[in-house]
Amino acid sequence: MALATLFVVGAVVQVPRAEADLAARVQQELAAEGFRVAASFSGQDGTLRCVAPLADPASAERLAAAVWGVRAVTLDASCGDASVPVSIATTTTTVVPVPVPTTLAATTTTSAPPATTAPTTATTTSVAAAVQFTVRLVDGRFLLSGAVASDLERLALVQTARSATAATNVVDELVVDPQVPTVPSERFIAMVDLLPAMPINLVAASLGWNGSEVSLSGSYATDVARASFAASASAAGIQPSLAPRPTASGAQASMLEFELNALVAATPILFDKGSATISDASAATVQQVAGLAKRYAGLSIEVQGHTDSEGDPARNLTLSEQRAASVSDALVALGVPAADLTSKGFGVTQLITDDNGNEIPEQSRRVVFGVALN
Repeated sequence: MALATLFVVGAVVQVPRAEADLAARVQQELAAEGFRVAASFSGQDGTLRCVAPLADPASAERLAAAVWGVRAVTLDASCGDASVPVSIATTTTTVVPVPVPTTLAATTTTSAPPATTAPTTATTTSVAAAVQFTVRLVDGRFLLSGAVASDLERLALVQTARSATAATNVVDELVVDPQVPTVPSERFIAMVDLLPAMPINLVAASLGWNGSEVSLSGSYATDVARASFAASASAAGIQPSLAPRPTASGAQASMLEFELNALVAATPILFDKGSATISDASAATVQQVAGLAKRYAGLSIEVQGHTDSEGDPARNLTLSEQRAASVSDALVALGVPAADLTSKGFGVTQLITDDNGNEIPEQSRRVVFGVALN
């Protein structure tokens, strides 16, 4: 009976994590192809939601369904009708332009880099050119994909990525293929050494090996972060191609707010009881929030703290303010510009209730986000 109970409890804990992982991987894959959507899962069945109708909803549906672990995908009406072919004319009138930081190598070649960007050299190539393996930073998570020559190479990449962020924020899709070229030791060490500097200093990035050269491209939120990462890359003998993050549109601000609150609804930010100390169990969530919050310039993100009705209302208001400020401080430490953030506590003024008006305390205790254009 004890073993059965342990199994059931483990299943209850693991299922939400698996659903959150599926949602994150689907969003990453679609973002890489230019589709900005929010995904949610019940088991292996997912739903995609969009700020505006997609130019090609059928392709988005197929891409999502092809992600490993997904059984079925349904498009919300907000994404458009996947059964209706989209003409070129429709595409040009309904598409909301979305700069996608996950396709950095492609975007950085289409416009001149800022004057502070290091010039491209022989050590920097386009990620699109037959990359053997890549380590991508997307929304605070590492996605490792492609082929490496040995288990040692794979282990070094995975373990270093996990030390740079929470283990659950690392998606390992690397395969070991002894037929592919081994990365020369000096080059491989340089690549591995750069991984810890990526999550704090960059918004998004792609670090790749094509069998003969290292490629590294990324976007940044501040000049200080750019300079810090450029110095680390230079010390490793790699010249990165870096560009500033894009400025958000109104639609992108709305989608970001949706994504942030969907994330903390699925994996709430927890605190030690009665305090403003963020629980260690929420480290992965806070890192993902930071990755999302850095995505665009031109935004103001309000961190909003709430409590349940237990205890003194005045004390709860203070606690909610402290918790919101604690999350804001943690995001700044993870590279979110302080100027992008404000915090506010609401105490017991916005309780979550069921259909009968009864409070749901565990949902009332929450941190959520408001996003607006500056």
